[in-house]
Amino acid sequence: MNKISLIQVAEQYLENKIENTQPLTQGDLSETFMITTSAEQNYVIKNGASPNTEGNMLKFLDQHHIDVPKVIFANDTLLIMEAIQETNCLSKEAWQNLGLTLNQLHQIHNPSYGWQEDYGFGKVPLKNSFSNNWVEFWRENRLLCYIDQLPIHIAVQIEKLTTNLDHYIPEHPPISLLHGDLWSGNIITHINRPYLIDPACYFGHNEVDIAMLNIFGSPPDAFYNSYSLLEPNWQERLPVYQLFPAIVHYILFGNYYVDMIQTLLTRLKI
Repeated sequence: MNKISLIQVAEQYLENKIENTQPLTQGDLSETFMITTSAEQNYVIKNGASPNTEGNMLKFLDQHHIDVPKVIFANDTLLIMEAIQETNCLSKEAWQNLGLTLNQLHQIHNPSYGWQEDYGFGKVPLKNSFSNNWVEFWRENRLLCYIDQLPIHIAVQIEKLTTNLDHYIPEHPPISLLHGDLWSGNIITHINRPYLIDPACYFGHNEVDIAMLNIFGSPPDAFYNSYSLLEPNWQERLPVYQLFPAIVHYILFGNYYVDMIQTLLTRLKI
């Protein structure tokens, strides 16, 4: 759906003419715009692979008192959300508050690993079939399912890793609600209060979100001083969990990410 169609649908639902649009993101995965209506109200509108699924995830997070934009409307083609005013970057206080938010998020539990529906990042499907074994879930739904799309030498190493995956990650860690794509670009800070956007939720090992926070940078001590759910040797498991987003980035954006995948595999001594 193009920009004009998005605006037409939004106008029809909001029953207000849209006077101004400002692009927030435009790319292969989705288009996002800030809109201002004739009633001088601001909203964010977004398309993507499954706006309705994303809307359901945001509602689920909101129902569990996690700070996210409130969903105004969602269907198969369009998501309309509350516009959160971003006032500052991730300051020391904001990082500390993010740690507290993740404490809350990761203590929302479920009987099994997975999510009630599949999702995706653009052309990359995200399988969320429920499992009672975390090693099995990560092996089948986050690693082996992409083997055919990887360079041969990388695919061989990933297969080797998955044969002994239980040596690297636990079979039955606490089953925590995950944001699923928690990098700094998916955090909006309003007066040092972090709001989570663009979720790809499922239930799994809390260290998955921590691994994603560390893949393009590292949180400061303020975050780790307030986040209280890390287990011994958590740093050793990060490369296993960072392989998944590295693979997704390779499939979406190409060879630049081969080196990232190889570096992670080398850290795991594969």
